[in-house]
Amino acid sequence: MRFQKTAKNSCDSIRIAWLMPSLARGYYWQPLYRDFTRLFPNTVIFTGNWPGYLRGYEESFTVQQLGGFKFVACNRTETGADIGFTRAPASILPELRRFRPSVIFTSSFTIWTLYALIYKSFSRCRVVGVWDGTSPGTAFLHSPIRLRLRRTLARFIDTVVTNSDAGERYLRDVLRIPESRILRHPYQVAEPGALCLDWDGGSPLNLLPRPVFLFVGSLITLKGWRYLLEAAAQLVEKGMNSFSVVLAGDGEQRQDLLRMVTALRLEGIVHLMGQIRYEDLGAFFRASDVFVLPTLDDVWAVVVLEALAFGKPVLCSQYAGAKEMVEHGVNGYVFDPRNSGELAEHMARFIQQPGLIAEFGQKSKEIISPYTPEHAATVLGKLVLRLLGRSERALALEELPQENP
Repeated sequence: MRFQKTAKNSCDSIRIAWLMPSLARGYYWQPLYRDFTRLFPNTVIFTGNWPGYLRGYEESFTVQQLGGFKFVACNRTETGADIGFTRAPASILPELRRFRPSVIFTSSFTIWTLYALIYKSFSRCRVVGVWDGTSPGTAFLHSPIRLRLRRTLARFIDTVVTNSDAGERYLRDVLRIPESRILRHPYQVAEPGALCLDWDGGSPLNLLPRPVFLFVGSLITLKGWRYLLEAAAQLVEKGMNSFSVVLAGDGEQRQDLLRMVTALRLEGIVHLMGQIRYEDLGAFFRASDVFVLPTLDDVWAVVVLEALAFGKPVLCSQYAGAKEMVEHGVNGYVFDPRNSGELAEHMARFIQQPGLIAEFGQKSKEIISPYTPEHAATVLGKLVLRLLGRSERALALEELPQENP
């Protein structure tokens, strides 16, 4: 169709820059970047830390890595989260001048957000803030200097996009951004195919006692793994021995975890798998029964959406932004991780009523079904066109099946 080709060409001419200081563990971004680049081929992702393409995503979007990045930790919260700032190079400014983007997506309120706004001051580009979500460790409600800096930057950002309702409330009520300049839509979402590139149907979990409760994350205080082990020990004390806890991850507290397993006599229950490649995690999701996230502080937690996409019930901490994707008593339970007895009660339900696993799992699939990287890319694409004063029909046409000429 000639008209459709013209509409697509109008998107081809739009230059988009994504400023992401670090993508070190951001493999889940790659499906979104791929689908966004299909809509806007002239897109470049600028970053300081790049782990490389997932297999199957090579060259599906353009990445330009800049040196000179360093995270400077100034303090650590009681939950184990590092507080500090990212030292990012000003070399992004000449790169932007060379690329001449029409729209810049910039991650949260970093120094690169300031550089994006400086570039905006002498160009006609638009700046979109990307605010993943809000947690106690990232809100800085008791840091007047940080809040003042964020509010100042927020005044000049055209729109801010956030995953969660908590993120929207923070942007509106704390940073005082007008509601008309906030877009809430989950963009950090799951693509199951990216997590099981080498899956052959087998799994190291197949021979374990059921149900299998899966934890995926770093072995650090912040992730709350201790509370999961305490809950498992309480179940064993009550005579429930036919279940397994699998931890996929590694970290500075690995030895602490192994000592705790021995102290609680959980050797036959708890299984530590170590660090798993992102593209191999799908096999663990498929072979598990229930996903558990006992985190103490997480702005969003994409891993929850990954579990939902694999049709798993989710036990989600009340301190994770993604708890909004869990309907209590429908596709999982939201709990206070510091109350290991509460977590144990929820786990016991799946042990004593195994039929809930399939029932809740089906609900998880239904809840997550509208949220895909492709749909998120389209939502962000329409935002771009609105900011530039162009018709959204350019993207709407591309979503329709091609007609014969």
